[in-house]
Amino acid sequence: GKYNSLNGVAAVSAADVWAVGNYFNPGGNNLALIEHWDGTGWSAVPNSSPADSQLLGVAAVSATDVWAVGDYGFGTGGTLIEHWDGTSWSVVSSPSPVGSELYGVAAASASDVWAVGDYYDSSSGNNLTLIEHWDGTSWRVVPSPNRIGAANLLQGVATVSTSDVWAVGSSSDVQFANSSQTLVEHWNGTSWQVVPSPNPVSQSSALYGVAAVSATNVWAVGGFDSTYTIPTLIEHWDGTSWHAVPGTGPVYSQFYGVAADSATDVWTVGLYIASNNQTLTEHWNGTSWRVVPVPNLGKTTNVLVGVAAVSATDVWAVGSYGSNTLIEQYSN
Repeated sequence: GKYNSLNGVAAVSAADVWAVGNYFNPGGNNLALIEHWDGTGWSAVPNSSPADSQLLGVAAVSATDVWAVGDYGFGTGGTLIEHWDGTSWSVVSSPSPVGSELYGVAAASASDVWAVGDYYDSSSGNNLTLIEHWDGTSWRVVPSPNRIGAANLLQGVATVSTSDVWAVGSSSDVQFANSSQTLVEHWNGTSWQVVPSPNPVSQSSALYGVAAVSATNVWAVGGFDSTYTIPTLIEHWDGTSWHAVPGTGPVYSQFYGVAADSATDVWTVGLYIASNNQTLTEHWNGTSWRVVPVPNLGKTTNVLVGVAAVSATDVWAVGSYGSNTLIEQYSN
């Protein structure tokens, strides 16, 4: 088909990596796309997604336990969750409020998986946060907070432990003239709560990805409206509070994915706006962030959306260039 893109990547091992996204087939439907790395090459793997579907996030528990999330119906359908059991992908029933979609998924164990997104609430006329949990048997909605009078959205989730989970996104608050502000929520084992997070500019900032090293070391990444000349939006949790950390990327940049292999090995990927948008990758070495050169293909838009680290010398990033899938590997 055409209009191929990859939105998320998860690694089980050096010879077992999954990437998910979507493509537009000749029949006129947008369909979920799942690809797999077996240590030698990438191949498309059949899935049972419905028509007009896309997969936006993926998380791996083991070689026989992988989850992918997204949506179908483009505003008229609902949540889409698929599971790999080591043999095939199958759709798993999930709560699906009107206008719902899931952007991110993270797994602490086979019986502890979280997915985040949003849904349309007709009573308020706003989109509200949606958090769902897998307990080993079924998916259920877990109540999550929202900023009142605002459109709320969660796009990334990361697990530290059963009682320590982070979700990030944005909310469009009326006090900022409906411009987006960062939104961070935390699960303490009992309930989800909003945790204050920096907004380096007064308007239009959002968080798209989050990765956890430990209970006192969590990273979140995002971006600003393109009118702002602040280089990057990177935030860090030190166990007490969230604070902004300077990056070194060019102005007009956006980060969409982040992955942590250790406290001294964290990667974030995205793009920076140029005549044609180009890929952007930065690395944290335990002291500072620095830009790491990354290839671009063709004279067209290149973007990296998801990243996963197998080890310090084996990192995968996925996205698109033009209307084609884009997969890049860092191997030291």
